[in-house]
Amino acid sequence: MTTGTEKWYLIMSKPNKDAYAEEQLSCQGYIIYRPVISVKKKVRGKIKKVEESLFPRYLFVQLKAGVDDWSPIRSTRGVLSIVRFGIIPAEVPNRLIQLLKQKENKNTAIAMNMNRFKQGEKIIIESGPFAGIEAVFKSYKGEERVIVLLNILSNISTLSLSLDMIEKVN
Repeated sequence: MTTGTEKWYLIMSKPNKDAYAEEQLSCQGYIIYRPVISVKKKVRGKIKKVEESLFPRYLFVQLKAGVDDWSPIRSTRGVLSIVRFGIIPAEVPNRLIQLLKQKENKNTAIAMNMNRFKQGEKIIIESGPFAGIEAVFKSYKGEERVIVLLNILSNISTLSLSLDMIEKVN
């Protein structure tokens, strides 16, 4: 429970240990926030949804300056250091944490879609006037549109489509 006197500070974890540091600090009773994002990745030859840190190696801890004991944080497994500017710990505005929490789910959906297709990959158009036609994925155009290359009468044409109109060719 927050009383309004707590502030967020930035912690740097050891390489590939952000989730472990989060777990260890939480077990010690600290309030931790590690923004995560779900992405689709190839794991052992299969596409799987995995959770990754939005800011690799960084997480946030909520503390009361002058009240909470900071010393265990430095020696927690997975933690490298408290980020400082000179000797002053890096304070993160509460508003930024609130915004990150609000955007976290939206960013996850966008990241999953933006990792779905790779340049040069064969796709099939599933709806619209070109439904059923194979094309080649070229690039993303914003969050909800894609550019595909379409071979029409031996002529390569670019076409902008909604992301939900295409699917990978199996």
